[in-house]
Amino acid sequence: MGSVCRAIDTLSTVVGSVAALIIIPLVLATCWEVLARYIFGAPTIWAFELGYMLMGLHFLLGGALTLLRQQHVRIDLIYARLPPRRRAIIDLAGYALLVLPALVMICLRFWEHTSNAMTTGERTGQSAWNPEIWPFRAIILASFGLLALQVVSESLKAIAVLRGAPLQPAEEG
Repeated sequence: MGSVCRAIDTLSTVVGSVAALIIIPLVLATCWEVLARYIFGAPTIWAFELGYMLMGLHFLLGGALTLLRQQHVRIDLIYARLPPRRRAIIDLAGYALLVLPALVMICLRFWEHTSNAMTTGERTGQSAWNPEIWPFRAIILASFGLLALQVVSESLKAIAVLRGAPLQPAEEG
């Protein structure tokens, strides 16, 4: 169980770290658009669309790492005061009954959306650039899939706590 959690945690850390780098092309594209629009008087046809795509990917690909580090927003007035076993019960119930089923449904639906976009050659329709949308959707699908894997890892950690043998937390990078 520990090796499965470590593998998933490592994958979440690597993907989250790479996702953090998405901010670099996002800033460069935005700066270029401002320069092109206000200095050269020649706005680009791609910067807005690329900007919202990169921002979305940056946000979604970091979700699993955020869960790994337990940094999602949580109201923990009571939760934080509970003993580890009670917190593990709450976590496991939430993950098993709410989060994991929702993520599975989202992944199944996004698989249909992505496959359909790939088959039909669907395009974004948001600008004159108008790129195909399936690569963007495929990364969204992968990000929700990775988040589901991280939920499995966190569930296994909660089970370990309930068994009295908590797994070692992943190192923060």
